[in-house]
Amino acid sequence: MTDRTPTEVVHLAEGPLRGTTDGEIRRFVGIPYAAPPVGDLRWRPPQPPERWTEPRDAVEYGPVCAQDTSCFPGFGHHSETEDCLYLNVYAPEDAGEPLPVMVWIPGGGFFLGGGGDYDPSAIVRDGNVVLVTFNYRVNVFGFFSHPAINAEGHANGNYGLMDQTYALQWVRRNIAAFGGDPDNVTIFGESAGAASVLAQMASPAAEGLFHKAISQSCSVAAVMPMATVESVAEVGVALATAAGCTDQTPENLRALTTKELLAANRMPDGEFGVGRFHLGPVVDGEVLPAPIGELFRSGRFHQVPFINGTNKDEFTWFQAMVELNTGMLIEDAAYPHLIGPLFEVASASQLLGTTVPPEAVPEILERYPLEKFENAARAAAAAVGDCGVITAGGRRTTRTVRRFVPRVYAYEFDVPDSPVAWPSVSFSYGSAHVQEVQFLFPGFAGGGGTRHELSGPQRVLAGHMVRYWTNFARYGDPNGEGGDAPYWPVYDAEADAVLSLTAPEPAVTSTFSATHHCDFWDGFYE
Repeated sequence: MTDRTPTEVVHLAEGPLRGTTDGEIRRFVGIPYAAPPVGDLRWRPPQPPERWTEPRDAVEYGPVCAQDTSCFPGFGHHSETEDCLYLNVYAPEDAGEPLPVMVWIPGGGFFLGGGGDYDPSAIVRDGNVVLVTFNYRVNVFGFFSHPAINAEGHANGNYGLMDQTYALQWVRRNIAAFGGDPDNVTIFGESAGAASVLAQMASPAAEGLFHKAISQSCSVAAVMPMATVESVAEVGVALATAAGCTDQTPENLRALTTKELLAANRMPDGEFGVGRFHLGPVVDGEVLPAPIGELFRSGRFHQVPFINGTNKDEFTWFQAMVELNTGMLIEDAAYPHLIGPLFEVASASQLLGTTVPPEAVPEILERYPLEKFENAARAAAAAVGDCGVITAGGRRTTRTVRRFVPRVYAYEFDVPDSPVAWPSVSFSYGSAHVQEVQFLFPGFAGGGGTRHELSGPQRVLAGHMVRYWTNFARYGDPNGEGGDAPYWPVYDAEADAVLSLTAPEPAVTSTFSATHHCDFWDGFYE
């Protein structure tokens, strides 16, 4: 490991801070951006952290938020602590003039994940920007609706989203101390982090806190149905009952241990899902005044320059997690008979954002014939993934945002031999969900997976991607002031072209919609 020495003290609104430097990158990690949401602060909006007067050493990551990793081999970190609202700042040693700021919102299905698993070196060093990552409450602690809690008179339901906004407010107050420009902030994230980007774009509370946005592999805006905080309150009652709470007063609910709540929401052995009870962002009237899709379609969102993209084989990752958790393999002979039930399950679990009727099955089989795929699992993953909220849904989101925003850029990540951090299954992962993250954050392996190095051509693509992302943060245009990367055009709905992120050189393509049968799947959505 490179030797690191203490930095000079920086002065924040909350108190003085000292990090470490290796001569290229200054690192300040484990900074409290809110008070620990424990005791009476559980299921309340974030509150200011305690101030300090003596220089605080920001040299160790704060603990990740309470989470259960049993359903996602290699992803996240098992944690039973709710004292977790910490962030990390990485800045070039010599910032010079105020630098663009990039704020990464980690993914994990709103169920797990944290901000300490992302190597900042490529983005900070090669992109010359200030990078911020952070934790936010997940699982039952981040997204919980219950009649007794909701009656307390504070914003409720979307505690994890409130944490994200609070972290952005911290950035607004403090980032200049690290050489960052508070008037040039880009939020970006993958999976639930991407859904969070869109939620922040739709949230009135985040107005003025960021100026550009990048969504990687989870464009829920145009397609995902959303419950109201009131409509899911009974889910909270059921979860609290499963945790052993019978007299469900606010005091008794907050007296439940972290371990009891995690256990109550854990999936039974041999089943797959992020939790026994469905939890996630809801329409609460304050953080999200209406469903995200409705806000986007009516133009009621922060209309900032936008990059949106997906991976070519998104759903193979989810199919792999199902296989790893259940041990169930899809036999080739069963494929024609399985598609209908598979779409029923996907519809019920909100993976699609719509319902695909049984009469559509023959055409689905015609468009996704078994002989075109490695095996039945890959064929099924292609069909469900294309229909769902990520792939074809990503195109719908791109086209929706483009109606209001002049600078929108679309991509597809297509590196089928990219390194895989997760356990092997009966099919290849290909360009699966999460696979692109390691091209921005070197060696990313989900927190508990196996780290791998990129090949030579893949490293060339990674360099292009870092430049695209950081140019966009600097200029609002991924092309910046020119360079050796292929030109990335603004998305145009008529041309329907996207940048294919292939190794070693990206290329513009107009085949995305046909490859993923987007027009066909669009017919099942409003």
